[in-house]
Amino acid sequence: MPLNLPTPPSNVPETVRARLHALAADGRFSTPALRLAQRDQLEVSTPHQVFTIGLDDIASGAGLAAAQPVGWRYLITAGGEVVASAETAQAPDGTPQPPQFNEGRFAAATAAAVNAARALPVLRLAAFELRLLHTPSLYLMALWLHSPATDLLVPLAPSPIGREGQAVPPAQLFGDLARQARARPAAASEQSGDAGPPVP
Repeated sequence: MPLNLPTPPSNVPETVRARLHALAADGRFSTPALRLAQRDQLEVSTPHQVFTIGLDDIASGAGLAAAQPVGWRYLITAGGEVVASAETAQAPDGTPQPPQFNEGRFAAATAAAVNAARALPVLRLAAFELRLLHTPSLYLMALWLHSPATDLLVPLAPSPIGREGQAVPPAQLFGDLARQARARPAAASEQSGDAGPPVP
């Protein structure tokens, strides 16, 4: 069965595309790959909803039930190659915020992990929806493969717990994260806002 890409609200992809092409046309990208790319080669692909989970929830063992949706993320390609990611949050009224573009290593890691996930034997048995789980306090990003019956998490490189590119049951991944979370003061998440920086 395929790895399903979720359908964002209709105004989200148009907001991302419009901003991407406007910045490309004006030459206003500060990052090299986007700045050098030709506008007509830039494409928005691989939509996935972004969820975050806080340090206290990880430490308490709340698991995926505590993950909160915070926006949408895309991969940006130029000439078929992934060169960046774009993330946009949504206001309470559903209005998408201006997207932020990033050429960090998580963009390439996402593409590699998605390709690896498509080849997982478990996809022969059930259809999974592609999501992204971001734990800002512990600097972990993981693909979240969600189905009604089960969930799998694939940490992206670099990962604070290793296991990059491996499909891990949530209980196992959160067990590793919880040990790190309990070693940190509870106030750390409050001082940082626990929302973390934009997803790279």
